Amino acid sequence: MSPLDRLKGIPVLPILNGIGPCDPLRIAEALMEGGLGALEITLREEGAHNALCAIRKEFPGLLLGAGSLFETEQVEWAADQGLDFGVSPGWQPELWEKAQENDFIYFPGVLTPTELSGVLGSGCRTVKIFPIEPVGGLAYFRSLTAPFQKFPVHYLPTGGVGEAQVSSYLAEKGVISVGGSWITPKDVIFNEDYPAMKRLAQRAMKLLHHDL
Repeated sequence: MSPLDRLKGIPVLPILNGIGPCDPLRIAEALMEGGLGALEITLREEGAHNALCAIRKEFPGLLLGAGSLFETEQVEWAADQGLDFGVSPGWQPELWEKAQENDFIYFPGVLTPTELSGVLGSGCRTVKIFPIEPVGGLAYFRSLTAPFQKFPVHYLPTGGVGEAQVSSYLAEKGVISVGGSWITPKDVIFNEDYPAMKRLAQRAMKLLHHDL
């Protein structure tokens, strides 16, 4: 099964913006025990690369991706490490080209019709809509994507999406999953509360109800 097909079974993609005092292997284990077999770790802080490598080695079955990609070297590194996907906050054509060269799944971030038109015109069909909630949430998502219905796009709405909004997004055509840092909140990370992460993962899995 391809990573995209696997992501369809993940209602919420946990986004980890900082490892903090936590053991990344324990984080991955807690998510998997909760039934949520996916994780994105952003390359925002020192230690993210090592965490991704350690998790990839220990949990080869986890759907694992790197976020906050800004350079072609980062895309190549993620592909070389055997990660399943990469994500960026914005659209950089050179990153998409590098992802294609490496047969690597890549979600560039877009927010406007002009950006989305450019991304789809390039041939990319995996798109992160970011930051979705601050600009209008579900209503904005519907308005943004309506003119592009003819394209078979996999959308990943991200940015401020809480547990209460997940189901509504998942019911929208093309939404493959929803990015959410609420499964790995800062207080839970700081307190190294792995049982809490497991419970949040279990709650997230109950939100899965859509078919693409």
